[in-house]
Amino acid sequence: MLKILLFFATLVTTQEQKTDDEKQTQSQDESETSSLTYNETVIVTASGTEQRLVDAASLVSALTKEDLSRSPALVIDDQLRRVPGFSLFRRSSSIYSHPTTQGVSLRGIGPSGASRSLVLWNRIPLNDPFGNWVYWNRLPMTSNRAVEVVRGATSQLYGSSALGGTIQLLPRVATEKTVDARLQIGDRGTYDADIFTSHVTDDWSFVGSSRIFDTEGYVPIRQDERGSVDVATKTRFQTFVGELKRKNFHMGVNLFNEDRSNGTHAQQNNSHIFLFETGYEANSWSLNFYGQSQKFTSAYSRILPGRNREIPFGAKHFPSHGLGGSFTMQRPSGIQWGVDWRFVSWDPDDNIAGNSKKQNFAGIFVQHIFSFSKRTDMLIGGRADFWQNINNHGTFNPRAGFTFRASEKTTLRASLYRGFRAPSLNELYRPFRVGNVLTAANNQLTEEYLWGLESGVDLHPNSSVLVRFNAFYNSLRDPVANVTICAEPTEHPLCNDLFAGAIQRQRQNIGSATIAGLEASAFYSFDKNWSLRAAYLFSHALNDDTNLVLPQVAKQQGTLSIRYDGPFQLTGDLRISDSAFEDDRNQFVLPGYIVLDLSVRVPVSKKLGIYVAAENITNQEYVVRIEPLDILGAPRMVHGGIELRLFN
Repeated sequence: MLKILLFFATLVTTQEQKTDDEKQTQSQDESETSSLTYNETVIVTASGTEQRLVDAASLVSALTKEDLSRSPALVIDDQLRRVPGFSLFRRSSSIYSHPTTQGVSLRGIGPSGASRSLVLWNRIPLNDPFGNWVYWNRLPMTSNRAVEVVRGATSQLYGSSALGGTIQLLPRVATEKTVDARLQIGDRGTYDADIFTSHVTDDWSFVGSSRIFDTEGYVPIRQDERGSVDVATKTRFQTFVGELKRKNFHMGVNLFNEDRSNGTHAQQNNSHIFLFETGYEANSWSLNFYGQSQKFTSAYSRILPGRNREIPFGAKHFPSHGLGGSFTMQRPSGIQWGVDWRFVSWDPDDNIAGNSKKQNFAGIFVQHIFSFSKRTDMLIGGRADFWQNINNHGTFNPRAGFTFRASEKTTLRASLYRGFRAPSLNELYRPFRVGNVLTAANNQLTEEYLWGLESGVDLHPNSSVLVRFNAFYNSLRDPVANVTICAEPTEHPLCNDLFAGAIQRQRQNIGSATIAGLEASAFYSFDKNWSLRAAYLFSHALNDDTNLVLPQVAKQQGTLSIRYDGPFQLTGDLRISDSAFEDDRNQFVLPGYIVLDLSVRVPVSKKLGIYVAAENITNQEYVVRIEPLDILGAPRMVHGGIELRLFN
């Protein structure tokens, strides 16, 4: 890999010729990738239509292409951790965590393996149709031009899973003769090749983006507690995204293959995904379809005391299929409406005729943004959803939002909303094991839903300063949680065959929980070279029935980012998290932590840049899981390489 990096660097620098036209192109390119002010940042996810960041009734964080490319993180979920309240079910990165723990939550609204926030890619749900977790690495990093994070329920537009918010990954659009690449190597045998290509000619355009990644990982058990069963958490994946477009018609594919070792010899998993999508985009309406085929295979084991022997339980295969379609219409008056449909099926290992599990989802929504004046906007919307599993279910989720521009420098906003999530086939039918913790499925689960309200203010005295405050209150009803049934054999039917040292849990609707808190963020540009971003979240998340804290929710989180732009680019990201509880009984404490990431980029020419990055540069030890042994997060990772822009 090192020889490849050196070859490309030599090739590009020897061919570089700085003509006047090239210098003009370079200036244009630099202006296109410069940081946008709050007035220039346009978002689409919060309301389904384009609006300025500070005009949205929802609190929205936007990461630009520059934010993504400068981040020290290797994967998109680690880049998103600069948004306080964003978390996967576990604290670990998607590079090192089992796919079923990669569900995302926002604001501490009940983290679980199944996402309580919806993740979209170009309006297609990325939440796994079988388990509702997210394969964060199925999209190459170079394929994204921006990410938008909307906090607060958006089920009035997007339906199930959007009760905590919506994250949308926006793809890059095709440009003429474009080839961009990032090639890098790193600690622990890590290599990464990420390439983006596109071209436009007459009425046709295409985009192709691919990534190959491999790392030998790390052993997540402390040295003095390891046994012969413990090995490194290795990850290898390959992915491709392609789209062909002619005028308003488009079709595309996404291919993804991943293999993992999850910390012991027997605990392995792999995933294979094929997605095809097509659609037509007119000026005021759009029609889209997609289909996905997936095979998820996972092997678990029982680890015996001393960690020198494990009993494998063999690999389980979970083939599933998903289909979906949508039609949306947007009128100049501000009214938009649409219908959509999704279908999911799973064929269990037993292959018994008629034993496949299926779900159908259908929804219809309408929304209107009223502009009473140049200073006042109101959003009114609602959506009816119908879903079918063993029985038929229906739900209605409204939202009302208000934005008031008190002055050119001050914006006020408020929202009231309802969101919901239907249980996934995985939660209904698939039991699982993590270490010596067994969790049973439950086919009697019902929908979980949330009522919430929030209010905030944005202060933007000039283009160099943006300060935001927000308060929220959410009542989460019937949330699905992993409830501890017993820690030793009892007369309970789930515990009859329990082995010594095991813990038995079951997925259950637990009643209700209250999540309330405060958010604050600030951006300040000192001059043309230095800028600072800071954000803070206070989230008080309690189970109303037990008055215990919801698992995996830190009461306080904060981020601090500093940037320097000059002869080189320096980016520093500091993440701080309070302690949290691992379990529903609040018996196992995950201590707080502080993690610092740094990156340095040096532009050699307009076509070549070199960079080096370090994640967890202080090698902070932090716990991501307790089973009941401490499972540690990733130690320091240093990686670097070259960035190429071979044409434009």
